[in-house]
Amino acid sequence: MKQISLITCLLLPLLVSCTENEKIDRRSLLERNNPVVSELNPLHSLNIGNGKFAAVMDATGLQTFPQMYSEGLSLGTYSQWGWHSYPNTEGYRAEEILENHPLPGHPQGVYAVQKGLGMSERSQAAAEWIRANPHRLHLGNVGFEDFEAEAITDINQTLHLYDGSLESAFRYKGHDVRVSTVCGGEGEDQIAARIVSDTLLNVTLRFPYPSGGHTDDGCNWDADSLHSSVILSEEDHSALIKRVVDSTEYYVALHWDGKCSLERLSENAFVLKAGGKDWSFNVRFSPQALKAQSYVQAQKSTRRLWNDYWNTTGIIDFSQCTDPRAPLLERRVVLSQYLIRSQEAQDYPPAETGLTYNSWYGKFHLEMVMWHSFHYALWNQPQLLERQLDFYLKAMDNAREIASRQGFEGVRWMKMTDPSAIEAPSDIGSFIIWQQPHPIYMAELLYRAAESEKEKSRILEKYSEMVAQSAAFMASFVSYDAENDRYIIQGACAANESYNEEATLNPAFEMAYWHFGLSTAQKWRERSGMQRDSRWDGIMEKLAPLSTSPDGIYLPAEKGPGIPDFKTMTIPVSTAAAAPAGGYVNGQRPKGEIVYVKPSKRADGRDPFYVRGTSSENLLAYGMLPASPLVEEEPLQATLQRASENWNWNGGNWSWNYPTLVMNATRLSRSDIALRAATMNDRSDLLLPSGNNYRSQTLRMYLPGNGGLLLAVGMMCAGYDGCTEINPGFPKDGGWNVRWEGLKPLP
Repeated sequence: MKQISLITCLLLPLLVSCTENEKIDRRSLLERNNPVVSELNPLHSLNIGNGKFAAVMDATGLQTFPQMYSEGLSLGTYSQWGWHSYPNTEGYRAEEILENHPLPGHPQGVYAVQKGLGMSERSQAAAEWIRANPHRLHLGNVGFEDFEAEAITDINQTLHLYDGSLESAFRYKGHDVRVSTVCGGEGEDQIAARIVSDTLLNVTLRFPYPSGGHTDDGCNWDADSLHSSVILSEEDHSALIKRVVDSTEYYVALHWDGKCSLERLSENAFVLKAGGKDWSFNVRFSPQALKAQSYVQAQKSTRRLWNDYWNTTGIIDFSQCTDPRAPLLERRVVLSQYLIRSQEAQDYPPAETGLTYNSWYGKFHLEMVMWHSFHYALWNQPQLLERQLDFYLKAMDNAREIASRQGFEGVRWMKMTDPSAIEAPSDIGSFIIWQQPHPIYMAELLYRAAESEKEKSRILEKYSEMVAQSAAFMASFVSYDAENDRYIIQGACAANESYNEEATLNPAFEMAYWHFGLSTAQKWRERSGMQRDSRWDGIMEKLAPLSTSPDGIYLPAEKGPGIPDFKTMTIPVSTAAAAPAGGYVNGQRPKGEIVYVKPSKRADGRDPFYVRGTSSENLLAYGMLPASPLVEEEPLQATLQRASENWNWNGGNWSWNYPTLVMNATRLSRSDIALRAATMNDRSDLLLPSGNNYRSQTLRMYLPGNGGLLLAVGMMCAGYDGCTEINPGFPKDGGWNVRWEGLKPLP
């Protein structure tokens, strides 16, 4: 079989991106995709935000029914700075969660775990406390006073994407009501609204105590004695409230027009009494005592932020496509752009559910940065990716300590963390490694996006040490297999978390990612005027290639639970209980022995050792990543074909599995498969009005799916290095005249 060096595309002039003379009408594109809501539905809420702060609104245009929406897209008010920890009354220490775990290839390694091999009850309690603290803090709800849901009719709510404003119209007990709601610009963390009605309508401001839940709306409404809200000052049109929640303090500034008045309802609730039938207010949240703007000022700054974003970001126009799937794909792309920009333009990597509600306590997962944020550099917003990459610079010391205590060089990036960069204990996450090359890839994307040599030099100087230390860990993590004269990866949990750290050998994506990471780090050394690291070159030269089945299908790993052993013709199976629906939500995987079974038949009549080829591990190895000496074209094509035949096309949800398939198919010139994956069989039933992807009752939204879509569809348009075809991910059947601006190719 021929080793793949690069799969290139043919130049087809029929489909072109936009030239300077045929600019996309961005405003019209956005207006035809504005989200519209017509009912009170817990899954139909819409969010406003500036990327570092977001608030979720129900159909009234405010946060009137937090309890009603608590198990849907709940009415959160969250920020990148708002975090809370319960008092550590037991004096738990990080050292209590550390335990030595001998693993294949790594006989000594101290890991931060939850239950471990034999942890005491106190150590397990310490692990649970450290996982849950700090957690993201719900800052407060702003809603209409004493509204009855059944009295609301004739709802017509529209989120105007281009200006970032939410316009809500409805009737309440026979009265017409119109509400205009905005958030504000950069650093303006506020909920500002204008209310027009033929009756007086008051607004309440209510503050919850944290729930501390793993996945919920973060609101405990029955703990008033545990927190306080003190009015520090009050004038004719403004007030300042200080919030104290255990050791967390923040401020809430109010501004209103007209003859309104602020009254206390309870220890942690207030009502803003309307002074007229057309009035406005602003509630600003901040870690410092700041003043609130007027509604008009907030509206102007919101418009500036969103107009600037939409006029500079990459954009894709599907209006000239005749394929019936095009409108859904355009809508998914545009709404994903809005959701990601409104909730995930932070100084930290984002959480799975953004700033809507807490999942995993609101903490973020560094392995998912790839899906959340890589697209920024390819959609003409590299500055937003750089914000998040800067977190890694701050986390270097902690990452170096993790690597050191496990016996490795360089820095080992934690899996689940928070702004403090502490490592959250986990019986899965502590053994994952696919987040390790991410900062190298991110830095490379920033370097490629730089438009001047001066900017490239700045990026090179800023991130070279981080790139080098990330690569140093990678080089020290591999093991030399003397019997086969190769370097291997063992003692790690693979990306899909089904292939555990105790029995898995050479997971496909990690092997390919190790080659990409080390080769990219070598480029950075050369750009900095340094010699290549000979050790890294030696490892890359002898990295084990991806393993295949006898019929030429790439395996997710060379060995691992469920992966056939073709020498003994047995299948290793874990005796642990199967994962619950949606995976191990709290990061605890039951331990089980590996037993080797000799299956006799399959229910579908196929050979018991038939490989379906649908794992994210083998597809990511060529798709997210470019070609390497570890893969060959023939098995890549065979694996993609096999995967497409066995894909769960009519089930599942928009997670990151589908972007994986899109990118693999695009590189392999299978636009038919790429398009089918991008549209998921035209599954409009899975798309919520907000553009969020519903996965399960636990994950009512999943922003890695939105970010992954942008990464994949951007590649379908702009391609990758060496690809000369325009729109390589779309069929050339006349139905896909896709026009775009501001996109860059992947490596």
